[in-house]
Amino acid sequence: MFDISHLAEVRSVMKKEGLKAYLVVTGDPHDSEEPAPYFAAERAYFCPFSGDNAYLLITADDALLWTDGRFFISAEQELKGSTIRLMKMQTKGYPTLDEYVAEKKLYPLGTNENLISPRFLKGLSKGGEVLDKDYSYLVKDRPSLSKDPIWEFNDKKYNTLSRDEKLLNVYQEMEKLGAEAHLITTLDDVAWLLNLRGNDVNCTPVFYSYLYLSKKEGTHLFVDPSRIHFELKGITVHPYGEIASFLAAHKDVPTLVDDTKCSARLFNELKNPVCSRAPSNLMKAIKGPTEIENIISIQEEDGVALLKFGKFLSEHAGEKLSEWDYAVQLGKYRAEGERYFEDSFTTISACGENAAMMHYAPTSKVHSVVDPDRVIELLVDSGGQYYGGTTDTTRTFLVGKPTPEYIHDYTLTLKSVINLSSTVFLDGCSGTAIDIKAREIMWREGMDYKCGTGHGVGYVLMVHEGPNGFRYRSAPGKDDQSRLVPGMVTTIEPGVYKQGKYGIRIENNLLCVPAFETSDGTFYKFETITFVPIDTKALDLSLLSDSEIAWLNAYHKEVYDRLSKRVGGDLLAYLKEATKPVSR
Repeated sequence: MFDISHLAEVRSVMKKEGLKAYLVVTGDPHDSEEPAPYFAAERAYFCPFSGDNAYLLITADDALLWTDGRFFISAEQELKGSTIRLMKMQTKGYPTLDEYVAEKKLYPLGTNENLISPRFLKGLSKGGEVLDKDYSYLVKDRPSLSKDPIWEFNDKKYNTLSRDEKLLNVYQEMEKLGAEAHLITTLDDVAWLLNLRGNDVNCTPVFYSYLYLSKKEGTHLFVDPSRIHFELKGITVHPYGEIASFLAAHKDVPTLVDDTKCSARLFNELKNPVCSRAPSNLMKAIKGPTEIENIISIQEEDGVALLKFGKFLSEHAGEKLSEWDYAVQLGKYRAEGERYFEDSFTTISACGENAAMMHYAPTSKVHSVVDPDRVIELLVDSGGQYYGGTTDTTRTFLVGKPTPEYIHDYTLTLKSVINLSSTVFLDGCSGTAIDIKAREIMWREGMDYKCGTGHGVGYVLMVHEGPNGFRYRSAPGKDDQSRLVPGMVTTIEPGVYKQGKYGIRIENNLLCVPAFETSDGTFYKFETITFVPIDTKALDLSLLSDSEIAWLNAYHKEVYDRLSKRVGGDLLAYLKEATKPVSR
């Protein structure tokens, strides 16, 4: 879709309107991590980069793309020949977007205020005037928004709390904050609160909508009414596009709103905002008993799919199939699951230098052959959306002859997983405080992975969900600094990525649970709820302590105990071999 001539188009419009720069944001009016194609089309038109969390700044004679460490390698490759320069976020020698704009005095600057938060806008406009401009009309053949029906997810077998109970809890939090109304703009919060789901975003069952709660006027949902084919008792439904005029009519009402998630355009309609994180943001992260029971069950179901995949890979590794072939095969196995309905993200199936790009994903046209004579590993990061939960698992399989360097790095990765997974911590602790338990294993050797160690996982929702996560410092656009409490599910996924060589990642899902109480306080720990064998063929057991070996063997025993009830025959034999104890 990108062509260099498209940059000339927007520069021509900028010149006519007197702009020194135009900022293209990767996002939608709801601060979604991955926007629908309708919203993603603008950046794709002006830039060949395919990752997320990026900002494209276009000036009269330059173009720059800011993105984070997950995409440095892939961005360098994709931007070749585009005239667009890569700016590395949180990297020494690279200014932030705000700093660059202010230093170069790129004002007036235009950007679509429907796609940025008021807090983002405040930082951007510190040095000059920012104008609300939308040049997406230049995009040719822009996709339409989804018209698919919205579906109910309100059954008691899926939810600890009903729709009414969730709304009541939110109203109680509104009262504590002194708000008479509450504007909810994030799609996963709307879906979770109303126990509804949709198909508007790839691999994420949400729908484009806004929710407005009022003590006096009740609950108002802004969505295309033609997509709802059932009764929503007690909820007034309005067309999606009427949200701005509705807010204007209620502008003086003290309204709870998250000024990091709401668009600047809508926020400006409110004259009496009560700025705070949406209560549902934390509520949905703490899974109840019904959700936890379902999640563990579908993790077993997902584990069977990955077990089948591991067996397939072991039997076909010498046939030089492609990364794409393996991704398709895994998709077939996952689709055999009784409760599966779609992937939770595009499957990452990568070998060799491709695996060094954290978010590389093969396509039917662009992929590499998994040749054991040329590559050491196949890294597979994948997940599923099930009626009962969302999964995200990574395993790195040995397919070729490992070098001593690879064996060392693979073992370090597992040590990082074990060290954090085994952590006991005091109530009040955040993922920021204990991220070092994983990362220090590599820091000791002068190594680091340029991403967070883990993220929260939604419940039949976003595979990346705040506010919990593991990250040693705050990062722009990342909501993962919350304290950890029982019921939260968080991934742990340390890795080693060496450009031109290989990539290694091992990822499990951790459930926070109570540990014990003493006179010094309440302590928590983690239960690993991903049930997939970890490849042990490239481990240097001399680098593992006795306790680390014991952890690995105990984990594999649980994997065997859980999955052996679901499989038989040759697959059971493979499971037994893949989970056999290791020893020096």
